[in-house]
Amino acid sequence: MADENATRVLTADVVMFTRTGGELAVLAVERAKEPFCAALALPGGFVEPGESALDAAVRELAEEAGIEVDGRRLRRFGCYTRVGRDPRGRMISVAFHGYVAGVPAVTGGSDARAAGWVPVARFLSSGTRIAFDHREIVRDAVIRRFRWRPVPESAASRGATGGPVPGGRERPAARPGAWSDRRSGPGSPRPR
Repeated sequence: MADENATRVLTADVVMFTRTGGELAVLAVERAKEPFCAALALPGGFVEPGESALDAAVRELAEEAGIEVDGRRLRRFGCYTRVGRDPRGRMISVAFHGYVAGVPAVTGGSDARAAGWVPVARFLSSGTRIAFDHREIVRDAVIRRFRWRPVPESAASRGATGGPVPGGRERPAARPGAWSDRRSGPGSPRPR
């Protein structure tokens, strides 16, 4: 059982989206330190004394990826509290998402070895080494911001073909890890 008296530390993580080559991408950094050295992670870090979680998110974007963003462009969408989500101790993360047009140049800095725009499908792939619970955070941000939901593995493996959508366009065939742009409707499960 976890120590109920363990120190809790507040952090901020940022899911910043853009489109590159017509594909949705997320800003990721390659960690330069343990834990998860060389794994992909979201820009983020500790909230300093006297700093709000939003201010920390803006600061970490600048420090770790070299990207300046007005805090009004970020939206808080979640708080991640699961015990064991960080091997260093009890970390509670406030998560933000945002979108920037174009593909702004980014550079790794602070405790990030490198920074870059990674296709969301690759970031979410089980074959990509991701730090902490950042795969879950990105998945939740995609659902929250774009109201997309994952295509179930069973439907994708059966070769679901999509079908017509309003406007006469064809829905692309589903593939494992794909996302549907269908909005949740009445009676459908709500995103967590």
